[in-house]
Amino acid sequence: MSNGMIIAIFFVSLFVLLFGIIKLKMDSGVMMLITALFTGILLGMPAKDLVSTVASGFGNMMAALGIVVGLGSILGGILAESGATDQLALAMLRKFGSKKANVALNATGYLVSIPVFMGPAYIILNPICTTLAKHTKKNVIGYTTALVVGLMCTHCLVIPTPGPLAVAGSMGANVGLFILYSLIISLPASICGGTLYGNYLTKKFSTNTDGADVTDNEAIAEIQKTQKAVHPSAGTAIFLILLPIILILFATLMPYATQAAFILNICTFLSASNGVGALLLSVLVAWVMLRKYIDKAPSKIFASSLNDVGDVFFILAASGSYGAIISASGIGNVLGSFVSASNIPLFVMAFIMSVLLKAALGSSATALVTTASLVAPLLESTGANPIIVGLAVCLGGLGICLPTDGAFWEVKEFNGLSMKETFIAHTGGNLIACVVGSIAMGITAAFANYFILLPLFENFLPLNELIAAFGSFMPFIHTKLDIVLFNALPFNLLKGLVIGFVTMLVYKRISPLLKGTH
Repeated sequence: MSNGMIIAIFFVSLFVLLFGIIKLKMDSGVMMLITALFTGILLGMPAKDLVSTVASGFGNMMAALGIVVGLGSILGGILAESGATDQLALAMLRKFGSKKANVALNATGYLVSIPVFMGPAYIILNPICTTLAKHTKKNVIGYTTALVVGLMCTHCLVIPTPGPLAVAGSMGANVGLFILYSLIISLPASICGGTLYGNYLTKKFSTNTDGADVTDNEAIAEIQKTQKAVHPSAGTAIFLILLPIILILFATLMPYATQAAFILNICTFLSASNGVGALLLSVLVAWVMLRKYIDKAPSKIFASSLNDVGDVFFILAASGSYGAIISASGIGNVLGSFVSASNIPLFVMAFIMSVLLKAALGSSATALVTTASLVAPLLESTGANPIIVGLAVCLGGLGICLPTDGAFWEVKEFNGLSMKETFIAHTGGNLIACVVGSIAMGITAAFANYFILLPLFENFLPLNELIAAFGSFMPFIHTKLDIVLFNALPFNLLKGLVIGFVTMLVYKRISPLLKGTH
């Protein structure tokens, strides 16, 4: 089967999936299984391989996220039943107000996702969004956007998160400089895509069913009216939410401080399988600390929490089946070969490849690692800056968040959002972050060219000859600053904007379907 046919089948499968969920109102999990089988048949997979691939993808996704989602939900159930989440929402409203809550949520997500995987971090922190929305009577979409974009920006860009760490390692980039530049890029991306866009969505969807918005004082009064006579403090709630994060951070950093077998075993227990051990320990600590505030038996709380996410389990597992079929098709290799064959600069190629792989495979980490392995061998022959290329790869992981991504379904199901709202919040927010990050990278690259790269080039080629070389095809270049302003900066800005524009064109083409007007 030709490469063009494989790519065409991928887009057909995506159309079928969206059409079934949005237009036909099919169950998301069932539709993904149907689409996975349909895609495998179109690809000509033997029946035995097709069924086994669907089954293994289903099982692998449950193995990766099932226990994490379950324990995270139980922790949230304990916090909610004890009144701890209400106290946390009360404290946040008093400190920031509902208008600045998005700032706090975005900053929290940005910081938390540096040491912790995005998936478990989102599950742990999302109850804050739902509780705030409940009491302020605002649509949860704005709060969710602020949190998830903050999480994604550092998940894709900031070391020691595994994805960018693997990229920097593959590129042979200076880790310290990589962290510095990634922080410069990711922070404005997070603010624009999370806080500002989240505020816009909060205002757009803020009117409640009665046609009147609830003030902060009214929301505070409502929490106080319904709170228990004896309840945990907001500080206790903060501690218990941060506990699994602290434990995972401990497990991440301690191996650098000691090689003692006992400590390393503890670290492995806490961090393995997306932090299962850390979450399990946190659930036990939460129950011990909060049981005096809870009237229900633990079995009822656990059962209720798991019942609430029963659909999420199936949807996530089904997304694993769909992703497994897409991976088995070799779509990643096809896209990589297609982009590599094009005559474009390496960092642009790396960005496009990362965006396409993220859209096709769903996983940002997989897209980053795969792209880095494909472009790293080309660094020496092209003379490209490994940091700039590496950051371009990482930015691509923010690009297009489609239903191939398990996080897409977590955001949708945990907040009761429609497909359209999930695209608006998750896909839209991260797309804005991607474009803003690209602009920030262009500006950062300009400074790097002026103060670092061009001075290094002067060791091999005198400045006047370097200027003359650029001036041969750009006559208005007469100084080093001219090279940066008229060559490096516009090229990097154009790269980011063009790719962002192309991405938005893709979204625009499917927007009628998302709105139900196709």
